[in-house]
Amino acid sequence: MDLGSQIRKQREAEKWSQQVLADKLHISRQSISKWEQNTALPSFTNIVTMSELFGISLDEFIKSDTQLVEKIDAKMKMSKILKAIIISAIIAFIMFIGLKISSIDVYNISSYFTDLGAVFLIIIMFKLDWHKLDKIVPRHIIILIAITVILFLVPAINDFILSLIDGFQDGLNGKS
Repeated sequence: MDLGSQIRKQREAEKWSQQVLADKLHISRQSISKWEQNTALPSFTNIVTMSELFGISLDEFIKSDTQLVEKIDAKMKMSKILKAIIISAIIAFIMFIGLKISSIDVYNISSYFTDLGAVFLIIIMFKLDWHKLDKIVPRHIIILIAITVILFLVPAINDFILSLIDGFQDGLNGKS
């Protein structure tokens, strides 16, 4: 049974109208209608509140809706990934500040960071569960992120191609 049917079943068992349930949750009646028609999902807070209002366990309330359970699991996993990305960005920022303070020329070592970044990007691409990511994050955001990453990698790719061409030309000219 999906969540919308479960909400309707429990609401009708209590002999409540959609308006009565909406008033208890401090939301509009239209929200209840959308939930029952499965055109929208309630927030997790509203799900918990409804399970309390209906006097049933949260497990009993949502367990039958496998899509909802999968979506909540995917959001939890995605929040762990976002946390790791934020921590990585903070570490990178601290490392950059450390390099500036110690007067190390960033331009001399930037190619190492670019190569290392490409390796990490490849690892992340294989570790992500793309089907779950697609359910959580809108597709246009994923495309925007992909374009941004590609634009950051273009200088590294360009340098790599130019070094290959230079090496090829040196080989043709007999330089070693």
